[in-house]
Amino acid sequence: MIKLKAIIAALLFISSAASVAEKLTPKGVGCDTDSGVCYVILDRLFANPECSKNQLRLDPLKPGTKGQYSAALAAFMAGKYIEVGSTTCYQDHPTPSYLYVTD
Repeated sequence: MIKLKAIIAALLFISSAASVAEKLTPKGVGCDTDSGVCYVILDRLFANPECSKNQLRLDPLKPGTKGQYSAALAAFMAGKYIEVGSTTCYQDHPTPSYLYVTD
């Protein structure tokens, strides 16, 4: 019975740490040359309970940021959606744990 309780507790912890995912339209993309921080302006608020904003911030020190920026720029230019998953905030804005282009 103790093992079952431990498994259930672990599953609840994992599900609470799961990322918030949304399909969004990028309305603009850009970078700040002083800080190196890039951002994606969204069509609506991203529903991250910790930092719900209409802009994603991309941490320049995080691996994969350049690829995420490129994907967001491609989606913006092609009029496509982006699928974004986020569990954390950067500069009080959601930062993507994953980001890809979709229809």
